[in-house]
Amino acid sequence: MSSLDATVARKQLIEEGYVVFPQVLDAEMLRRTTETCDRHIDALPPEHFAAQRSTGTMIGLFDDPFFTELVAYRPALDALASMGFERPTFSSGYVISKPPQSPPLFWHQDWWGWNDPHSYQPLPQQLFLMYYLVDTTPHNGCLRLIPRSHLYRHAMHDIVPDAHTDDLRRAEDLSHPAYNDIEGQIDVTVKAGDLVIGDSRILHASRANQSDTRRTVITLWFHPIYDELPEAMRAAIGRRNRPRDEWAAKAPFDMARLIPTYEGDAEPLGWNRIPGDRLSHA
Repeated sequence: MSSLDATVARKQLIEEGYVVFPQVLDAEMLRRTTETCDRHIDALPPEHFAAQRSTGTMIGLFDDPFFTELVAYRPALDALASMGFERPTFSSGYVISKPPQSPPLFWHQDWWGWNDPHSYQPLPQQLFLMYYLVDTTPHNGCLRLIPRSHLYRHAMHDIVPDAHTDDLRRAEDLSHPAYNDIEGQIDVTVKAGDLVIGDSRILHASRANQSDTRRTVITLWFHPIYDELPEAMRAAIGRRNRPRDEWAAKAPFDMARLIPTYEGDAEPLGWNRIPGDRLSHA
């Protein structure tokens, strides 16, 4: 894995909402991961691609124990630890593969805990760890995002309050503003094996895949400061948003340290993907 100054990385993640760690997956792990993903993608029925035309595939990780190796992959955990996140927990993940000649992914953010004041604080409640399995550019569907939109309101927050709808996933109307280029966006280009770490609150999307080959990314959801989160948030994560026990039990190592647990009696925080008025303009 290429070196990246930990102080610089933490500062960028907290202030800008994302950071890229180069070449985290070694060649052998990249090969095995690609082969596993291709096998699952090739088995999907046509209707899956029709329902997820904008997103690409949405394949959960819990049907294949191979992905426990990726969740517990030491170089990635070391990257988190280098930024001060030494006790992260994992909740879920997906194989997201955009087919050749597929449309852009709509603008959205993925955090669901906006009912709690902690969601408006600088430290991330949830991070995505994205492993791109091919070199990715604007031509074949690279990530695009709006830096600092995890902490400050952008016009897109109000244009599309919650973009996770069936019609946007099916890309029924590509003139919808959720697919547009917007002020402040940047493209995040990467090499195969790079790791993009981002705050789940950040507004992000992807370019269309205009190439003749699929573009695959694996997204893993981690909670970097789980033990410091408000009790209602931990109750929701530890009871509702946690990996399947039978899947974790198939890991060739002890995954207990990565599984969020909650044994209190607090009411789980309600699900809300729409940020409130506390998310103000810069």
